[in-house]
Amino acid sequence: MRKIFALLIMIFMAMSHVSEAADTKPPVVVIEYAYQEAHDFHEGLAAVKQNDRWGYIDNMGRIAIPLVNRVPDAGDFSEGFAFMGDHYIDTEGNQAFSREDPDTGRIEEKFFRNGLAFSQGVAAVQSGGQWGYIDLMGNYIIAPSFERVDSFSEGLAPARKNGLWGYINIRGIFVIEPKFLRAGRFSEGIAAVNHKGRWGFINKEGKFIIRPKYHEAGDFVYGLAPVRTRTSYRGWGYISLRNRFAIPRKYNIALNFGEGLAPAAADTRFGYVNVRGEWEIAPQFDDARPFCEGLAAVKREKLWGYIRQ
Repeated sequence: MRKIFALLIMIFMAMSHVSEAADTKPPVVVIEYAYQEAHDFHEGLAAVKQNDRWGYIDNMGRIAIPLVNRVPDAGDFSEGFAFMGDHYIDTEGNQAFSREDPDTGRIEEKFFRNGLAFSQGVAAVQSGGQWGYIDLMGNYIIAPSFERVDSFSEGLAPARKNGLWGYINIRGIFVIEPKFLRAGRFSEGIAAVNHKGRWGFINKEGKFIIRPKYHEAGDFVYGLAPVRTRTSYRGWGYISLRNRFAIPRKYNIALNFGEGLAPAAADTRFGYVNVRGEWEIAPQFDDARPFCEGLAAVKREKLWGYIRQ
């Protein structure tokens, strides 16, 4: 009897899944599945990995910077630069911030242990065991003095001191004191933070506007943020700024919105939902990333390609 009941539930779920996706449109594959890894498009370029080497393609799928870099990962382009291995490169693939010493004639190059994308004219870099920030000339504007950091967003950046996260301004001064286990970037004036093992949302004064209660949380985009309320089946949904579920908990994974759609998985396959929680692109991918610059990276059978809406 239990087996019959379980089978009926599975059939019902499958029928519901089909009805939800009945009005979806087929995705248009514009760059074929050919890459081991693939990032979002930024400034017309996307980092891709093939044969264990990274490079960049344009939005037509043409090689813009040869796939020759054997590094763990490649950064996204932002404000004309991307981090590659231990240095920044420009859109031609040349090493950035190298200059000739006028006295000795030697070429001075700048290397970093790690680096993030530029945002608001600065980029977070790691030198030794500490993180700081450089400007668009490669010069430090905030000396390495933090355990971990993230990029600036809306004038503030998450930074960690003594094991706890807070937020600094462009001068490197904490304006929200370190008191969180983890901290996300600000988006729409709000940031997700982990306090005592649960995620909530704060404003730029550091005050909770949504109390910590979620197991995981993403960013607010279009007034919606993905949150997970439980570890069991389909624990993800999207809340509004009033902390109400605008899109019910019905996903196993739910990511941030981008260009009107959000990648989500109701079971094991990813599709894309709109702000009403309706499937715009039916679940069919092994993995998926948000749309950016009109394209989204999606994975099928161990390879990544790109689709458009």
